[in-house]
Amino acid sequence: MKEQEILRAAVIGMGNMGSQYAGLLLAGKVPGMALAAVTRVKPEMLAARGLTLPEDLPVYPTADALFGAVDAGQLALDAVIIATPHRLHQEQAEAAMQRGLCVLSDKPAGIRSSQARQMEQARPEGLVCGYIFQQRTFPSYRMIHQLVHSGQLGKVKRVSWTVTDWYRSNAYYAGSGWRGSWEKDGGGTLLNQCPHNLDMLQWICGMPARTRAFCHNGKYHPIPVEDEVTAYLEWPGGATGVFTASTGEAPGVNRLEIALDDGLIVCEPDGVKIARLDRPELEYRNAPGTGFEKPSAHWETHPMEKDPDAYADVLRNFADCVRTGRSGDLLAPWEEGRKSLTLSNAIYLSSWTGETVEIPAPDTPAERAFEEAFEAGWRSQF
Repeated sequence: MKEQEILRAAVIGMGNMGSQYAGLLLAGKVPGMALAAVTRVKPEMLAARGLTLPEDLPVYPTADALFGAVDAGQLALDAVIIATPHRLHQEQAEAAMQRGLCVLSDKPAGIRSSQARQMEQARPEGLVCGYIFQQRTFPSYRMIHQLVHSGQLGKVKRVSWTVTDWYRSNAYYAGSGWRGSWEKDGGGTLLNQCPHNLDMLQWICGMPARTRAFCHNGKYHPIPVEDEVTAYLEWPGGATGVFTASTGEAPGVNRLEIALDDGLIVCEPDGVKIARLDRPELEYRNAPGTGFEKPSAHWETHPMEKDPDAYADVLRNFADCVRTGRSGDLLAPWEEGRKSLTLSNAIYLSSWTGETVEIPAPDTPAERAFEEAFEAGWRSQF
């Protein structure tokens, strides 16, 4: 489309996040993109956000009804923003792509990594599609990503991420008909809260090679899915790590540590600390001496910078990509949805089988076997 044209977008699913996206569009926070239609409106959600929809805005009861209106020539669209329960993302994204509509989907891509793979394969060439992993816009995470990928501090040795500040009360699960269930939600904290953390983990450190994990179902809440998880991870280059998450701890912590050959990164809500060794650690290790010499380090301290306009920034980047044809650095690419979902699926599968699970390379026979094993394990949970 021409750069000066307005991108006509529909929000599919007007729950908590969908209402927020619609509100950004109506408030003019996303130049070049206008709200053209919505589905599944919840009056109580609109009231909670103080959001009033224009009287002439088309409102459809379902995504199928919206797509039917497009097919009948009653609704002109360029893109859809999908904010429904993640079990519906694949069918709705594929329905949009079949009609030549660009897609911006909330996280995660689905429940099973096979869904993300099939969504990738269904995308027509040249069609802009991406995910809302808004934490990629945070300046602090972008700084850490650049520092790790630059090689300034050498290779990653060890990763530890304890993210137990996702606290949720029983009312959180009781207030929804789909949260906290295997069939409708697909899982617990890994699928609901942690897609952002798992995306950050692989975006910054790369995809692990294998995992041995332990998920505890209903440890703190009356739910059949996990509300606590601990996963040991190994990377292809020899780095190791531990990922721990919970919705049952208070106050909880959020601490990311990345130990590298020549330094250390520690990221917490109150700031980011970076240690740079005076000379490579390997030189100290191999040098003669008493054996108790230790590298000295220069510490830098940075504020933990989030992005107060993260959602609007992702939407603006998506609109720019569609209107200009250029790639965006804030929009998570369509192929990235498979990575974090493969990682969460591997953690589940390891916990169910009690074994170490190899994380497969994409588009290989091993990936197909992995997908089948995960789906069989997942379906056995309900």
